[in-house]
Amino acid sequence: SGRLPDYMVPAAFVRLAALPLTPNGKLDRKALPAPADGAYARTAYEAPQGAVETALAEIWAELLGVERVGRHDNFFELGGHSLLAVQLMERLRRLSLGVEVRALFARPVLADLAASLGSHHEVAVPANLITEHSTAITPQMLPLIELAQPEIDRIVATVPGGVGNIQDIYGLSPLQDGILFHHLLASRGDP
Repeated sequence: SGRLPDYMVPAAFVRLAALPLTPNGKLDRKALPAPADGAYARTAYEAPQGAVETALAEIWAELLGVERVGRHDNFFELGGHSLLAVQLMERLRRLSLGVEVRALFARPVLADLAASLGSHHEVAVPANLITEHSTAITPQMLPLIELAQPEIDRIVATVPGGVGNIQDIYGLSPLQDGILFHHLLASRGDP
């Protein structure tokens, strides 16, 4: 790890008397033994502390196929990769600990990631107050944005079918705002 970039450092080390070869003298990758649990480079084991660390350790152990995960273990050093990171994020969302995958890359050690998750919980989205039976939309029906009644009426007037075709009204995210900007700016096609 002192000479190689992080992504090139092997996750596991297995001693072999000789490399298995095919009849043509090339490396027989299928004959290489799978690394045992002890083949992975790890720090001294320290049990996870607290509910978040314990839950995270259980998920890591299942995803990575390792027997136990300590609080100082690194997700990528245990064999994790970007596809497993996406699965990890989905499992965390199921526990209402949704977080962006970049958090794992910034904090790949279990205790560090758990500390950042401990303060993060997904935002509860308020109930939609506009129903299919609504005949008008008022400011009290829009908890995600502050609009005056004339602004709401102007929006409703631009929607074909009016109130019956509006499920909710809220501000655009920065990404949506950028897409709309480029769409309006384009003279041909739809970017």
